[in-house]
Amino acid sequence: MLTNLTLQNFALAEQLSLDLASGFNVLTGETGAGKSLLLDALSVCLGERTDVAHVRFGTDKADVTASFDYKKNDPIDAWLSERELNDNIDPDGEHGEIHLRRVILNNGRSKAWINGRPSSLTELKEAGRLLVQLYSQHSQQQLLEPPYPKNWLDRYTGLQAQAHDVRQAYHHWQHLLKEQQSALAAAASRQTRMIELEAQLEEILPLAALNYADLEQEYDRLSHFESMMQDCAALLDGLDEQDNNVMQQLAVFSRRAESQASRSAQLSEVSERLINAQSELTDAVALLRQFVDQQNFDPERMTELNEHLEVFHRLARKYRVTPEELNGLSETWQTELDRLNLLDDPEALAAQVEQSHQQFLKLAQALDQARRAAAMPLAENLTRQVRPLALPEAYFEFGFETLDQPNADGLSHIQLYFTANKGIPAQALAKVASGGELSRIALVMQVMNAEKTEADVLVFDEVDVGISGGTAEIVGRLLRDLGKHVQILCITHQPQVAAQADQHLLVEKQQTKQASSIIYALEDEQRIVELARMSGGVEITETTLQHARHLLNLKHS
Repeated sequence: MLTNLTLQNFALAEQLSLDLASGFNVLTGETGAGKSLLLDALSVCLGERTDVAHVRFGTDKADVTASFDYKKNDPIDAWLSERELNDNIDPDGEHGEIHLRRVILNNGRSKAWINGRPSSLTELKEAGRLLVQLYSQHSQQQLLEPPYPKNWLDRYTGLQAQAHDVRQAYHHWQHLLKEQQSALAAAASRQTRMIELEAQLEEILPLAALNYADLEQEYDRLSHFESMMQDCAALLDGLDEQDNNVMQQLAVFSRRAESQASRSAQLSEVSERLINAQSELTDAVALLRQFVDQQNFDPERMTELNEHLEVFHRLARKYRVTPEELNGLSETWQTELDRLNLLDDPEALAAQVEQSHQQFLKLAQALDQARRAAAMPLAENLTRQVRPLALPEAYFEFGFETLDQPNADGLSHIQLYFTANKGIPAQALAKVASGGELSRIALVMQVMNAEKTEADVLVFDEVDVGISGGTAEIVGRLLRDLGKHVQILCITHQPQVAAQADQHLLVEKQQTKQASSIIYALEDEQRIVELARMSGGVEITETTLQHARHLLNLKHS
């Protein structure tokens, strides 16, 4: 869960540190006070886009840190372990912490850290997806997008992996089909191209077992054989053969240091390092002698290397590649030749395509059956949860329309049908649902999605827009019940929703020399005043205060 969010010079926040509680948290405040401040800061820590407007006026950078705790075996635990970032583990080994930090400079650039280690925005986003799920007030528009019912059905019923396999099988079939079509289209010029490829492969074949870099290094060594051997002889002479050589002098120095080592820790370290240097130098001299003993100048090998290198350079110029790329080029030619050779046996080529097609159909049919079996119970569940939100006659069902041509999504086009009126047949949701109905349906679907998410933190940004009264109270209870399993952070304008929260946070704007926003947790009496303000009216009266107390009491009923 999100335990702390610290903001420094971020937009309207000069210095702000906020501790978050588990369960259901709400954030309220006057319009323009800066309620989006908290979510903007959190989004920045989760790798979302930044803007220079996030840097407080008159400062050079904004600094935001989000701290989370997690349990052993949570998805984020494995993700951190893979990257050796799980340094903040409790002694019991059952809990850990992760700190996401983002610094935004006033030139528009930003830097990121995960547990104190510099990280990329890609890593920040990956970690963020495992920690937080964000639902905005515009999420209801997703319901109108054609893929949404299918994706929601797969997500809620655990069919995402099966759907992924179908997409992979479809793309594999299409890939083979395109290869077949490409090969058939090339059939007219196939023989000419095959002869060309075979000639090219034959020309490059002598180089197949040769490594250009190794040949070049060996040629360089033989080209400078005389000067190399002279330098090696000089090294051996100075290191180990002449009078008073380096090895002898180092041995004398080592003995002198060793005799004084017991008198100082620093002298002891000097002695150890000299002993190590002796060991290293002895190994170096042995390797040098071994190298010198193995060397033999071979004029014939020099000529052979020169011939190989000339072939490499000639063919590299001919085919407009570097010498190092020639072997890879031969692999490309061989692959093309193999594909063209398949046309000698068109049945084998067609069999590959048909086999992949049948595999796709097998997986797609299994997915279609699973979706159809899961659709009715899911629609009934959605109906049950939407009806209390002032839609007593709501009814949902999924419609499956078999596609003329299967695609990567399967065999059927899936729609969500809805009616809010008894005796009226359900129709496509996008055609018949009003804005208010869409907002309530979207909220329930998001809550149902949240029940299946791996994230421990769910953020709802004004998703209760368009509801009020008793409906808002039911939404609040829905979020409160969900908060028993995950941490919820919700921006709301509805007092009935805010009253159900475990922690109530208030954002206020202070008009000092430079405007700033503060956020703090409310005590019981403060909550009553804020709920009264949210309930409306120019002035807070005893009546509105009594209503606020009543809303709080409903939480415990």
